[in-house]
Amino acid sequence: MLVLLNSTCFFLTDDKRAGVPYLQEIFLLFVVGATACLFVAWRWVYQSKTSLWIIFMGTVLPLVSAVLAYLNFEQPIVYGLFEERRFLQYLIFFPVLFLLIQAQPTQAELEKYFLYIAIFCATFGFTYYLGIIPQNQAAAFTVDNWLQYEDALRPNRFRIASPYISVAVFMVMYSMRDRVTLGKLCILLYFVAYLWLVLQTRQTMLVWALAGLWIFRKRVDSLLKMSILGLAILVVSYLLMPEFYQQQYDRLHALIFEATGQTSVRDVTVSIILDAIRDNHYFGMGALSLQWQGGFSAIYNSHFYLSDVGLFGVYYRYGFLTPVVVLLFYGGFIWIMRKCPDKGNLLAALQLAFVSGMLNFTLSNALTFSGDVYGMAAAFFLYYAKVQASEKTLNANIERVNYGQFQYRNYKLE
Repeated sequence: MLVLLNSTCFFLTDDKRAGVPYLQEIFLLFVVGATACLFVAWRWVYQSKTSLWIIFMGTVLPLVSAVLAYLNFEQPIVYGLFEERRFLQYLIFFPVLFLLIQAQPTQAELEKYFLYIAIFCATFGFTYYLGIIPQNQAAAFTVDNWLQYEDALRPNRFRIASPYISVAVFMVMYSMRDRVTLGKLCILLYFVAYLWLVLQTRQTMLVWALAGLWIFRKRVDSLLKMSILGLAILVVSYLLMPEFYQQQYDRLHALIFEATGQTSVRDVTVSIILDAIRDNHYFGMGALSLQWQGGFSAIYNSHFYLSDVGLFGVYYRYGFLTPVVVLLFYGGFIWIMRKCPDKGNLLAALQLAFVSGMLNFTLSNALTFSGDVYGMAAAFFLYYAKVQASEKTLNANIERVNYGQFQYRNYKLE
């Protein structure tokens, strides 16, 4: 249940306009409260260096951003912390690790649970896309002209549990690397349909394609078998509903044209960020909340969002400290992953998702907006690293030869 809630599929956010209002804030309060209780009652949290990385990402960075926003704009620190509340999602590490130690699941069991949750999230997203569950009308969203154009190009877009779906797709492809089955292929195609119809994110489409080539790079036979079966299913579905595929082809053409032939609002935002930090002598400026005097819209323009520009958003927050922040984020998580040498399909999928984001670190907002995934993943890697280390020590003790007097005497008798 904790992992399901952490998928954010039930949360109401402005990028998907579906979900329960204030549930995300309530969940974050629960995570913070559970973390505080564990620090008081559970000594294990003090016995891992990974905890220091989580505390830095989940508490130090939002506090630094809030202080900088106060120094530059006189925004109260409370508003700054509220704006950077997504950093608190890293703290999910502590309750997830506690429950892993209590439940002691194998990697195969955890993979099964994660796949079930991903399928549920995709099905939940389809219910919004098909209108079975209506969009939330109780909360108002400020939408500028650029977002209105994007909505016209990609209507009924609901980015529900996008990171979870990507990890599940990689996990399924890893499981199909050695043995391709029709059931797994149908699950994969279900996720592909969810990406195309509901998520509608071009960057994710490209990442999935490149990830598939990487996963099957040494198993061309499995890739060909999967491609032939998938093509056969698509041909049959095309014969049943050709009009649908014609519509999707027209949408694909429009998406490609929009990506290559339109002036990007992100370019304007990046230019503003570079000029602002230079004028501020390369000191970070923090982040402003829409709840405080309209946020950035009153200073720059109505579509100035730090979430849309990846690394440049981090640069705006922390200025010359950005290289240190980025190094601690990427280097720290790589160090955590390397502690677990024997990775199953889920851990391998999480690693591949991280690497694909790292290769696109300029536009990736993983550092600031994916604490829910990386905090949870850090708990997975640490737990199974400890399990494997314990098993290795146990095996070494069992195989160790005891040359005591009694054993030596029995050896001579043989």
